[in-house]
Amino acid sequence: MIICEAALKHKYDALVHGTTVLESSLHLNLAEHLNSEISMGTIRDIESAKSWLRSSFLYQRVKKNPAFYALTEDSPDITWQERIDEVVATNVKELENSDLVKLAKTGTEAGKLSSTEFGEIMSKVRSWYDVFTLP
Repeated sequence: MIICEAALKHKYDALVHGTTVLESSLHLNLAEHLNSEISMGTIRDIESAKSWLRSSFLYQRVKKNPAFYALTEDSPDITWQERIDEVVATNVKELENSDLVKLAKTGTEAGKLSSTEFGEIMSKVRSWYDVFTLP
């Protein structure tokens, strides 16, 4: 049983009966989620970040509808799967440039991702937007 306003009844009926296609919104704030997963230790390097994304609803929807996520093949040399891997690498690089995560470059920890103090704090804040728009 779903209790909702009468104006929303049609929307929920369509969802229940499978006549509405759901799309993911993870891509809209992927960096925030990656930061949180790195902070929790779920993601430890770029490969585990790619693996994490491949297990998401976003990845399943991109397989069915890559054009919706603007991940269609730009050239015959790159697939949408490779494009998704690029998106992960780009987001991790942005987190690194923002001093929210560190990517070890040398030693036995080379390639390992870890949260900075700022990244830890950011992973606990509801939204980056909230932090950067405070007076």
